[in-house]
Amino acid sequence: MTGLLPGYKSCFFCGPATGGLSLEIQYSDGAVFCEFIANQKFQGYEGMMHGGIVAGILDEVMWWALFIETKIIVATTKMEIEFKRPVISKETYRAKGKVLKVIHNTYNVSGIIENSSGQLCAKANGYFRRLKGYTMEDIIKYLDFRGVPQEIRSFFQLK
Repeated sequence: MTGLLPGYKSCFFCGPATGGLSLEIQYSDGAVFCEFIANQKFQGYEGMMHGGIVAGILDEVMWWALFIETKIIVATTKMEIEFKRPVISKETYRAKGKVLKVIHNTYNVSGIIENSSGQLCAKANGYFRRLKGYTMEDIIKYLDFRGVPQEIRSFFQLK
């Protein structure tokens, strides 16, 4: 399975029309990733993306990595972040998420952001728990499938 994942319509990070980042999250060969240009409107210090936005991007790719692997709805319970280099405005970056392990009902996921030279800018270790009472069927109506290939749509059991 390879291609663009749907965006959650009202999500600041992956929603296509929220005024947020509009991240186009991809899936390929067991990995979730997205490329983005650090927009000046989300900077903290002059010329640098705000650390809270960087943390949110990491949370987003970790959530999607876990969802694609497990098909369950989760919420972040803990996230540890190391900021290695500033995320400079107007430059291109790549964020990646990967599931590390499952311990009972707790899921451990990692995320990284690299610059266009492959240098690590930020990394996160996140812990997630299942949201009881929520299923994939509950969120499908809130997802935007425009541009999503059939192979990915089939994962969501859509034609």
